[in-house]
Amino acid sequence: MRCRFVREIYHNKDNGFCIFVYHTESTEVPEAAKDPNYKGKGARFTATGTGLPDTEATEAELTGNWVKNKYGLQLQVESYEEILPQTKEGIKGYLSSGMIKGIGPKMAELIVEKFGTRTFDVLDNYPDSLLEIRGITRKKLDGILLSYQGSHAMRDLAAYLTPFKVTPRKIQKIYEEFGNAALDTVKNQPFALCRISGFGFLTVDEIAKANKGKPDDPMRIEGCIWYCVEQDMQEGHLYQDKQQFQRKVYEQLNKGYQGEAVTEMAVYKVLYRLVMDKRMYYESGALYPANMYGYECDAAKKLVSLLTTKQEVQDITFLLAEAQKELGISLSPKQEEGVRKAFRHPVSIITGGPGTGKTTVQKVLLYVHEKLGGGSVLLTAPTGRASRRMAESTGWQDAMTMHSALGLTSDEESEELEGMLEAGFIIADEFTMSDMRLSCIFFAHIRAGSRLVLVGDVDQLPSVGPGNVFRELVQCGVIPVTVLDTIFRQAEGSRIIANAKRMQENDAALDYGAGFSFIPAGSAAEAAEKVQELYRASVDAFGMDKVQVLTPYRKTGEASVNALNERLWEMVNPKEEGKPEIRSGKRTFRLGDRIIHNKNKNQISNGDIGYIKNIYVDEDGSEAAELEFSEGRSVKYGSEELEMVEHAYATTVHKSQGSEYPMVILPWLPMFYKMLRRNIFYTAVTRAGVQVAIIGSKRAVCTAIHNTECDRRNTRLGERVIREYSRVLEEKGKQPENDDYRQEVINL
Repeated sequence: MRCRFVREIYHNKDNGFCIFVYHTESTEVPEAAKDPNYKGKGARFTATGTGLPDTEATEAELTGNWVKNKYGLQLQVESYEEILPQTKEGIKGYLSSGMIKGIGPKMAELIVEKFGTRTFDVLDNYPDSLLEIRGITRKKLDGILLSYQGSHAMRDLAAYLTPFKVTPRKIQKIYEEFGNAALDTVKNQPFALCRISGFGFLTVDEIAKANKGKPDDPMRIEGCIWYCVEQDMQEGHLYQDKQQFQRKVYEQLNKGYQGEAVTEMAVYKVLYRLVMDKRMYYESGALYPANMYGYECDAAKKLVSLLTTKQEVQDITFLLAEAQKELGISLSPKQEEGVRKAFRHPVSIITGGPGTGKTTVQKVLLYVHEKLGGGSVLLTAPTGRASRRMAESTGWQDAMTMHSALGLTSDEESEELEGMLEAGFIIADEFTMSDMRLSCIFFAHIRAGSRLVLVGDVDQLPSVGPGNVFRELVQCGVIPVTVLDTIFRQAEGSRIIANAKRMQENDAALDYGAGFSFIPAGSAAEAAEKVQELYRASVDAFGMDKVQVLTPYRKTGEASVNALNERLWEMVNPKEEGKPEIRSGKRTFRLGDRIIHNKNKNQISNGDIGYIKNIYVDEDGSEAAELEFSEGRSVKYGSEELEMVEHAYATTVHKSQGSEYPMVILPWLPMFYKMLRRNIFYTAVTRAGVQVAIIGSKRAVCTAIHNTECDRRNTRLGERVIREYSRVLEEKGKQPENDDYRQEVINL
């Protein structure tokens, strides 16, 4: 439908979303969509979309669907085409509209007077002819052309990519990468877009197919390779078996085609080139992306370097006794062993389940270190919640996240940081959550001669990011490990701790009762109803901060995170007249919503839970929200930045790592068959400090407890540590000194 811009109702400069009023002479506008206050010729209507034309100087052809919402019937634009004016007056108006820098009303009049209706042809094909106009120098012409071509190219690019759901920010990235050749590149070499951060293979493949691109284009094959690499990394793998990976890429490339559009040899050739260019590494049948290969190798080298640094061994027998007397505690033999190993070796590990005294050992370590006059201390953990729990439990208020300690403000920031960690004694808690990248950067910034103690529960889930660092280090047999296996905490929540111990021992005969209840549910729908009932009652009794719903699935079924969040959201924070809302992508947030941050950014950690405290219109007219987290930390986000948060009434078990909630409600059903693993169930249950309520099937519980085979990840960190350790000792002419604990670790 051909129309012209009239005025702006709303325009978000961050994500390009806009609501504009247009005028048309067309009769296609439904009666319900017409502005009843407009009495002139034709009709005025409201359109919504991304990056829509906003100048009266040109007409536009809008294509889309009429959609009814609370504001009435509006045109939801899917694509548009800008129509340049053809008359002298129209061209003059376009040139003087301010869209082209360097051309004002007087200059526009001179240009049109000289070239008439040929003006756009001259600008496109004979631009030097404008030098004939008085006042246009070569420098001024260059500026005019840069503005004209840039504006024109950006609009054409936006119009072409809108149907593919490409955001204005990504369109800007394309233009910055390819300049005025952007549209031509998108049409003729679409897989060049894969070079730009944020462009997924599937989106680019759609664009390529629309332009009849060659299915065996090497750039398409490369784009698919990186897409498959990203999928594997999301599953925690650092590498893939070469043959299996090549087949996976081959099958993905041939999806949707009849017959073989891409051969396995074509895939092999591109993989070979990537290995030759050192963008991938091939080693002993495994293919690594270059960055993951580097992280794994560097982590092993740096850790062994720390481990083999000579340090003075001090007798702490007297201090151990003094610490127990002063702190009013009694250490078990295993706990004493953990403290001794920490002061006997530069790097050591302490692992154990809930209630086994890991925090007590940390308190004693800090006491002994202080009495030895060992210098500065760093207490750290991978997430904000874990570091705050560490501070609370040890009484050492300076605990911080690993990101903060390293000066990393976001997940995307370069790991090439200046300076080293100053502390001579470092305790890293909840280290199961640290992925390969973060671990590598962390180890690389510890000074030689510092003492490092890694603490965690090896039976919990591994990190969300690629790698299985803690388990690999525990099992490699090179680093001194203490396994705490005596349960001390027998007060509140004792059934949780006792049942966690049963799970570790492959015993599915759990003890149900006060603090550890079971509510049967025969289906996901029934489980969701019971979750809702229990959540309402628990929030009323204890408060929202003390109750958390955890579930293994994000999207599938009525007991998934998405479905439960929708249900619980509408129950505890329903839509009300006058209550502010803000949209971000497909999500809507309301004032008072409980939310969870899903990235490390702006001093807010991945997994931090907070609330939306304010929704308002910013100075530039865009919508924004103020988010408040614990300890008075707050951030202000526009709608696009709100993509970093989601509702947190329910969240995944993986997201709950490092957290502890007084009460956990856990739907656990046979339909979760892919997630019925011991480490997932164990992690969920041990997030509860006082009460856990399992809703679902005892058979699904038994299946999970007996399933220990599904948490393997492709990583060779442990092997690399062993090889590097042997190499360093051989260089020094020494024999391994750690056989005393090697057998214990292998048997773990």
